[in-house]
Amino acid sequence: MRALVYTEARTLEVLDVPVQPVAPGEASLRVAAAGICGSDVQGVATRSPRRTPPLIMGHELTGEVVEVGDGVPRALIGRHVAVNPQIPCGACSACRSGSENVCQNRELVGGTRPGGFGELVSVPAGCLHILPDGLDIDIGVMAEPLATCVHGVALMGRVAPRSAVVLGAGTIGVLAVQMLRLIGTEWIAVSDVDADRRRGVESLADVAVDPGELDAAVGERQGGIEIAIDAAGTSSTRRDSVRLLQPLGTAVWFGMHDQDSPIPAFDLVVREQRILGSFAYTNPEFARAVELLASGQIRPLVSSSIVPLEESASAFEALVAGRPASSLKSIVAPGLPAS
Repeated sequence: MRALVYTEARTLEVLDVPVQPVAPGEASLRVAAAGICGSDVQGVATRSPRRTPPLIMGHELTGEVVEVGDGVPRALIGRHVAVNPQIPCGACSACRSGSENVCQNRELVGGTRPGGFGELVSVPAGCLHILPDGLDIDIGVMAEPLATCVHGVALMGRVAPRSAVVLGAGTIGVLAVQMLRLIGTEWIAVSDVDADRRRGVESLADVAVDPGELDAAVGERQGGIEIAIDAAGTSSTRRDSVRLLQPLGTAVWFGMHDQDSPIPAFDLVVREQRILGSFAYTNPEFARAVELLASGQIRPLVSSSIVPLEESASAFEALVAGRPASSLKSIVAPGLPAS
């Protein structure tokens, strides 16, 4: 089969590779679409040990079940599915407590084993979530990033914040805004350094501004902000996520761009504010994301571009090089013919 392979540092090639065998308890999918995630790009750009070549990446994926291994119902063949790429160990304290998203022994489809940037991929049957027939591939592939936002919003508790700031208007930022609206948040400000990204989120947010204008926008809210979501993960956005909070407010950190960041710690203590790290999602939260997409409760307003597999290396390399993209999400569609 053909696949996009991360072959060595900063190098990706579309190659002929062997088809994975279908092990007991697993299913083989013909991949319909796989999103290029910022963590994939960052992993290649920084030679992160989280992505070790040679590797077929792609953990945001959907496809059609074409073969099943022993112990997997044959009724799944022909079904269209989204894949939860997290494969927890099931035995550690995190897994036993229902927090398998922080299992330190987990595998990752597209991270520690082959992923969706190929024509076929085999995954454990427990990773499969059935999608309705006919769901557009640029919608279904959003199940994985949306699940990340489902998890982060759940960390906030049961009461919807009346006011929120989202720092970063990339895919996660846009989906986080939509989740905040879904749970009833009344006022949302979004900041991003990129004018096109700000324009893209204007229809969702009450205010979409450059970071330099954020203080003035938030200043109109007496007392500060209840929830700040950092969807960028830079030192400046992490600092702002705490600085803009009202007393007892909560900052939720999604972004992982910078390894270390200074924060206004004294103010955090005397105002009894909280910082919550939010990583990935549990399987029920992934199921909730699929439900939201399948039911139309969330139609992700994330601009996307779909490229065939044979053109995926150049699309990926452009992202690694930091060249401006025409859309927020680049999606590899192995079944799409080359232009």
